[in-house]
This record gives sequence, C-alpha cells and structure tokens, in this order.
Amino acid sequence: MYELAGNMHMHTFYSDGEKWHADIAADAIAAGLDFIIVTDHNVWVDGVEGYYENENGRVLLLTGEEIHNVRREPQASHLLVYGVETELADCAPYPQQLIDAVRAHGGCCFLAHPHEKDCRIFPYPNLGWHDWPVENYTGLEIWNYMSSFVSALVDALERLPVQIELLDKLTAVRLAFNPQKFVVGPEPRTLALWDELLAKGKRVTAVGNSDAHGTPMSFGPLKRIIFPYEFLFRAVNTHVLLERPLTGDLAYDKQLILKAIGQGHSFVGYDLPHPTKGFRFSATSKGKGIMGQEVRLNAGATLQISTPTRANIRLIRHGEVVASMQNDTHLTHIPTEPGAYRVECTLPYLGKERGWIYSNPIYLL
Repeated sequence: MYELAGNMHMHTFYSDGEKWHADIAADAIAAGLDFIIVTDHNVWVDGVEGYYENENGRVLLLTGEEIHNVRREPQASHLLVYGVETELADCAPYPQQLIDAVRAHGGCCFLAHPHEKDCRIFPYPNLGWHDWPVENYTGLEIWNYMSSFVSALVDALERLPVQIELLDKLTAVRLAFNPQKFVVGPEPRTLALWDELLAKGKRVTAVGNSDAHGTPMSFGPLKRIIFPYEFLFRAVNTHVLLERPLTGDLAYDKQLILKAIGQGHSFVGYDLPHPTKGFRFSATSKGKGIMGQEVRLNAGATLQISTPTRANIRLIRHGEVVASMQNDTHLTHIPTEPGAYRVECTLPYLGKERGWIYSNPIYLL
C-alpha cells in the first residue's frame, strides 16, 4: 500500500482565510504533506487544482467546499464536500437535500466538527451539527484541531475562580500561543456518536483536519498569527492508503485520493507528538482487508495492528474495548463476533496522555 498524508479542511481569502492557494500549498510542502483539499465556505473555486512545487518538494492541491446555511440562526451544521465539481451552496438551507445532492453528483461529504462547545468570549455559538436527523452522509470529521482548541479554552475558562473579561482574554492568549499543551484529542461526544452509528450497522468514515484560517490576533502590543497553516498541517491530518502510487496526472491522482477518502481506507493521525506514518490495521481471514473494507469472520480471522512507535493501543468494537496493549507497537486479536472494529492509540506528550491515531473501521461479517 502507498500512504499519503493530507489535510482536507482549510480556507483562503475566498472565504475567511488569510492566504491564497499557492501560499497554502507552500506551507503544506514545508509541513511534509502529500495533498490538501481547500474548503472555502459556500464557494467552490474552480481552476486552482494541480501539483504545486518548489525547491522543498510538491503537494497536490484539490478543492472542495464547506457548505452551510448562512441564514440559519444560530449558525451551525457545516458540511465538508469533496469530489462534486460544481456549486451546491443553493442546497444549504436543506441539509438532507444537500447530502443527497452530493451523492447524486458522485461526491462524498462529512459532518464538520459535529460537536462543539459554547465559549463565552466568542461572539457566536458553537458551530456543531444541529440539524438532526440526517442520513447517507459519508462520515464524520471526528477531530478538528480548531474545535479542540475551543474545547480546551472552554474547560480552562470554567476553571477560573471568577469571570472577568481581562482574565478571560489572558487565558485565551495563553492557550492560543501554546495549543499543543492543551489539546488532548477528539471531542468525546463525536467518538460516542461514531460508535453508536457503527453499532447500528452504519458505514461511517472518519476524517481529521486542521480547519486552518491563518488567524491574526492582537492583544495590546502583542500581534501574532495564531495557528499558522504550516503549524496546523503538522498536527491533525488524514492519512490515506492507496493501491497504486500517484502518477503526476491530476485527474487520475485526484480520483485515487477521493476514492480512498470516501471508502475509509484511511486513519486520523496527530502528527505533532510523533509522526503517524506507517500505522497499519488489517484483517486476515479468507483473504485480507484494510481499513474501510469488509472481511468475513471465518474461523481463524485475525486483526493485526502495528504502530510506528510505542503507544497505548486499544481495539474497539461498538464503543467497547475488546483488546489492548500498553507501551507497545503491535497488537494481534482473534475476534469472535461480527461488527465494526476500529483502533485508538494514545501516547504521552508534554506531560499528558494524548490521542494519537484513530483508524477507520474494518467491518467483520
């Protein structure tokens, strides 16, 4: 298999970002990514896709869209859309119609940052997914780095002895300048929702992203770009596994990547504590399967997990841990029940146990 690291949620000047495509591509190259998908709000930007190169390497830049109903009060329910090749923002007021339109156009879509927390120092409510019920979406953005920062900030503000505006702002500055000290993993409610859907027999694919904007911040004389694109591209990413290597042909390579994303041949990796490249989760029975695939649960079916460094590994079926290994690089398990099996890996980083790898499921039938 050929592994590519990519990020699939970011913004340019076309919406609320702070850079253009070429500059973002340069940041992705510097961070060591293989591909990125730019997802401006409610605008599908045509004519910018392709390979971007400089003296440090190259990256494949694709375009998608983050669609939401701008007239909704309060704002919420953002949908990440890939592979559609046309503008669908007109469907935004009707989330199920939007999801159906994505599928009709052969694309895939993910509920962006499904669960967020209200933060008292921001002038808007949480932007999680509020328009339930919906169905037939491809999956969930289980880890959004910017949402994780907001959650960490909310937790920090709740621990303050008093609510004072200056103290709130100082706390926000402290977290914004050192987010890696406070972000610990995906939102637990999103993981719980994912497990609930998998337990019901749904095929739900997970992705993880940065939600990069290149946000400028000023506090008195202090001025800084918080969460620069390059920094975020070194944090939470989606790693896809391909059957064939990229060729350099835009159309061909684009379809390879989008197919892998849509089918869940991928895992979410927090690459800042330690690179996640090389992680593998597979099943062997009468044949072999990787993440996102179905495998028959015949006698002797075996699940195998391998990590690129020592970690705490958990094999999860429908929200329950069925096997685990502490401070190791391998776990092998012979399952006895059908279902969706996924992997979570954590490791210590900056004094805390952090989420590190979240695999897509293997479906044992």
